Amino acid sequence: MQQTWQGSLKQQITEVYIKNPHEWLEMNISTSGLVNLSIVSDRFVGLSIPQRKEQVLSLLQSQVPHLSPGFLSLYTLQEAESLNISRPQVVNGASVYTWQDLALHAANPQNQSQVNQRGPHVPRTVTFYSFKGGVGRTTALTHVAWILAMRGRKVVAVDLDLEAPGLSTAFNLNPQPSYGIVDYFYERSYLPEGSNPSISIAQIFGEVRIPNATGRLFVVPAGSLNLDYISKVDDLRATTVIDSGENLWSIFSREIQEQLKPDILLVDSRTGINQWGAFSLLQVGDEVIVFLFPNEQNRQGIDLLLQSLQVLKNISINFVFTPVPDVTESGMAKVRKIWKGLYEKINYKTDENDEINEDETNGSEPDSSDSQSDPPEPLVVPYLSLIALADNYPVTALSDYYTRIANLIDEETDELKRKTVLNSTDSRWEIIENFQFPEVNAADQKQNLSLLFQRTTDFDRFLDDTTCLIRGRKGTGKTALYWLLLKHYDVAQQLARSRLDNTVCLSSHGRFNDNRPSRDEFRVINHELQQNGGSWEAFWRAYLLLRAFQRQYFSFPRGKQGQKFSDLKPIINNLSAEKWQYEHTQALLQLSTDSRLQLIVKDAIDIVNEKARNQSQMLWFLYDDLDEDFPEEGEVRQKALTGLFQFLQSCDARRLTAIKFKIFLREDIWNRLSFDNKSHFNGRDILLQWTRIDFLRLALRQAIQSEKFKNLVDRFSPIESIDQANEEAIDRALELLWGSRRRSGNKAKYVSRWVYERLTDSSGTTFPRSLSILLKGAKEQELSYKGQSSIKSPTDRLLRATSLEMGLKKASEERCDAIKEEYPHLSQFFDSLKDVSALLSREELQNIWHRSAQDILQFDDFADFLSEIGLAEWREKEQRYKFADIYVYGFEMIRKGTV
Repeated sequence: MQQTWQGSLKQQITEVYIKNPHEWLEMNISTSGLVNLSIVSDRFVGLSIPQRKEQVLSLLQSQVPHLSPGFLSLYTLQEAESLNISRPQVVNGASVYTWQDLALHAANPQNQSQVNQRGPHVPRTVTFYSFKGGVGRTTALTHVAWILAMRGRKVVAVDLDLEAPGLSTAFNLNPQPSYGIVDYFYERSYLPEGSNPSISIAQIFGEVRIPNATGRLFVVPAGSLNLDYISKVDDLRATTVIDSGENLWSIFSREIQEQLKPDILLVDSRTGINQWGAFSLLQVGDEVIVFLFPNEQNRQGIDLLLQSLQVLKNISINFVFTPVPDVTESGMAKVRKIWKGLYEKINYKTDENDEINEDETNGSEPDSSDSQSDPPEPLVVPYLSLIALADNYPVTALSDYYTRIANLIDEETDELKRKTVLNSTDSRWEIIENFQFPEVNAADQKQNLSLLFQRTTDFDRFLDDTTCLIRGRKGTGKTALYWLLLKHYDVAQQLARSRLDNTVCLSSHGRFNDNRPSRDEFRVINHELQQNGGSWEAFWRAYLLLRAFQRQYFSFPRGKQGQKFSDLKPIINNLSAEKWQYEHTQALLQLSTDSRLQLIVKDAIDIVNEKARNQSQMLWFLYDDLDEDFPEEGEVRQKALTGLFQFLQSCDARRLTAIKFKIFLREDIWNRLSFDNKSHFNGRDILLQWTRIDFLRLALRQAIQSEKFKNLVDRFSPIESIDQANEEAIDRALELLWGSRRRSGNKAKYVSRWVYERLTDSSGTTFPRSLSILLKGAKEQELSYKGQSSIKSPTDRLLRATSLEMGLKKASEERCDAIKEEYPHLSQFFDSLKDVSALLSREELQNIWHRSAQDILQFDDFADFLSEIGLAEWREKEQRYKFADIYVYGFEMIRKGTV
């Protein structure tokens, strides 16, 4: 926390006068700004009283020149003992009951370590306060209470505007309860010791009947307005503490909880600076919603309130501007100006109290992108004549104007309930230990893909028959789609919602088939095709025919029609379907190099197409592992893939409408391919990219594989369908897992955004496998804190920021291993990145290139290549290359200074 001038002054005086444990000082600033000092120190031995005062005043003036001294009590240890002057007792912060208490504490921040703040508790109490009257505070409370009850909350509205009550009238409460809260407080204030009260908690509230509400609304009125009421209000003292040591509110809160077990208490406070306003703010409220008209008079009053409330660090403060007469752009400009000033004050107060320590950041630099330069839109209720003229409330047709206020309370109430559950030590560790975070392995027939596979926003485009090229970086899910169609076809049909009916998926090339050519065999094939005048287009055509024949989607015609296939039949008829052998390679080479057989193969494929069409079937031929099975050297990959796409074009030209293709190919390989009419595939391709909502849906899918965590989500943030839920609903559910923000304070980054951005490279590609690794690593790190009493567990999440950071390092290490495997010729460059800044100037990157990669590409081409593969991007504003966070940790680069 930034040190105040009062704290700095106290520290200076301490350093000069306090040299052993028996010496002490007390410093207090009066509300008028006078410094009152009591110092007991042997530094005064031998000095007269005037000399002591002169010495102390000199020190004070040197530190704070315009300081006004008040009382100065200066003693030696012996003098203090003889006068029976002892060290003052520490003041309990819970004694902040009045405006005077608050003002004294606010004037003495150097003593604020003494203040004990209220911890979160159920039910949450929200105080509706205004500095001035006539701003629609009570009206807002009635509408918000009604909205919350309609949403299923059990709400208790309490009228503490004792000098001008009206809540029961606003609600048209009928019948009225026998007593009100004034009667309840008065009896307990003056009840003789040992006597039982005659007015019970059940006699001071009534229920508002709301048709179709799934919750309930109870109202505690101030009391019946009569002479007895006036007398009691005048006699009552908000600071009363009864014989048991409880104050009036703690008794009421405990008994209303026992009687009704409400979710939320909404308190209508007295306006201005008075004892019942202080009572509502200082003793009652966990949260304060301040209502104000957007003018200078209200702003000055609220400024004073904020200056006083800075001592209550745990109290949440929000503002509502009402009634705003002009909600046009010019009218709102005035509101935003006042709001910005208030927002900066409450944000400064919050940020001062944020604890950013090693446990939260793991020693890394806080994200500069976490800060929010502009405040969110203010909460505004316009002037509404129907509201102003209404006899009772709520005016349901206008309740939408109060929805944002209700949302605010709803969210914080849910958060409090979550904290209550997550604070249960045994329950917390059981849930964490139950996490698995399984990654999708579509090649595993036993894996329940219906629970794990995330249908992305691109999935419908993928299913389109015209989509033949699926591009993406390694690790973006291309192979998962390949296996989904081949090993989990029933799941694919569910996800496709009938679009795969009558579609048959066949693996033309990929790991689904054990009997496929190896990398060495493709080298041989490339050489033989060149030597014997064959083509890769003809090879792919023959290869497809072989796959169709092996899966019995091609059979040789009989009779006259089959005579022309007599030379083809013995070539493929006796080939094993179990394992790829020499005979397979020779057969395909023969069909690819013999011009007559090439024509016969074309006719054979026409038969495959015709048969499928007659049976109303669509045949999808799938191609995967093209990066791994085709060597780059000797342009084998370039020639083979060019031939594959030429084969697709020829199929289109022959109008083979029942044969379609799905080619899964690495994005950078596609970009480097060059062949005639490449534009033929424009609009027939998709680039696999994970949007944030897709990514968060996947995170939730992986998390709820834990039955214990799923029960938690069902209890606090139920989601009927992950695929249909919006980002806000998914975020709320994931807050149980990793919280809302990375650390406390309004400037901290949202965790969901942090995870998504950290697992996204500089080309905008996000890696689903990295998510699983991050979460597993975070779980492992979190469990390392179990049993360590010195490390406090977070109350609002299961995985703390430190654990996620450690998980990110593991995910980064895996991604770095993957990119090294993809581009082995860059191994020397990758090794050169250790202990290098992740934000490099052109000259700095050029020096690294010169040492490790100059023989591979020219520098500009090399820099473009780094951008293409998502490793680094040029930042025009900083005039530097920024390396993606997903690689920074794994390559052990220095992240400090990056944004």
